[in-house]
Amino acid sequence: MIFADEQKLLEACAYCTKDPNDVHAYEDFLNGCRSIGRNFLRLYQIMPPTIERMVYTGYCGNGIISQHKTMSGFCSSGRSLDNVISRYRVRDIKKIHLAIMYDDSNSMTAWWRNQTMAATIPESRSPQTYSKIACISLMEGLSRNMDMNLWTFGSKADGPFNIDNNMYKELLIRNGSGGTRLDLALESVIDFGWDKKSGIKILIVLTDGIPEMGRSVYDEDVMINIKTLDLLQDMLNKKVKVLYLQLLTDESRKFKKSGGYTMKEFGKNLEKMGCNVINVDTASRISDSLFNGLYSVVKKL
Repeated sequence: MIFADEQKLLEACAYCTKDPNDVHAYEDFLNGCRSIGRNFLRLYQIMPPTIERMVYTGYCGNGIISQHKTMSGFCSSGRSLDNVISRYRVRDIKKIHLAIMYDDSNSMTAWWRNQTMAATIPESRSPQTYSKIACISLMEGLSRNMDMNLWTFGSKADGPFNIDNNMYKELLIRNGSGGTRLDLALESVIDFGWDKKSGIKILIVLTDGIPEMGRSVYDEDVMINIKTLDLLQDMLNKKVKVLYLQLLTDESRKFKKSGGYTMKEFGKNLEKMGCNVINVDTASRISDSLFNGLYSVVKKL
């Protein structure tokens, strides 16, 4: 993580999750995310791609006279200053729309891990804390250059949230809400019409598990597996770029099957479909992996 006082930032994020109205903690948290966002943008130079096009217009002292189009005008309408055509290049910035799918399942939290796993960790070291910092650092760094929407998913999906309707606070207050219903979040994206927006669309999924109902019932989980894969394939068919980050930070969960897949198997299936899949083995590398993954997607546009 590129930040001078990492522990202070992690603790500020944990405080904000517990009490989002803690002004001092929120200020420390936001300043830290701004610092990370700026530093990663300098490192990866993630900017919307540009395209150049030639514009032809009546000559008014600007640009270069186009001999070919001017002669055509003279031949068709006679010699006149009104038929003198100039040309010049303009550079258009491609509009990029980002949809961030944040996993708010119980397994992302410290309280759930302390109840179900042998190791005990503070909230400041939970996957959700590192993930919130990564997402808001990205939002702070790129919200002026890209259109961003946030969805969260646990046992249900919430969103879309954006910079104008408390996107940061909505993310910070999440503290585990059941299963991993990514399929519901993808359905919400489609219902919102995000996949039909003009321009380049990038869907980012940040999760520490396989899409599942959350009740450890095989048939239910298989159904959610298949439904999620179908919805992601539909996104890919609509030319949406999918960046899928899997948090493989715990050995006990890495090879656990939910429905028909382990996390590794689910990720390999997504890669075959055409998704950009990144496996994150260390929680402290989530921010780096998120920015690096987005950079690798944007540079191919």
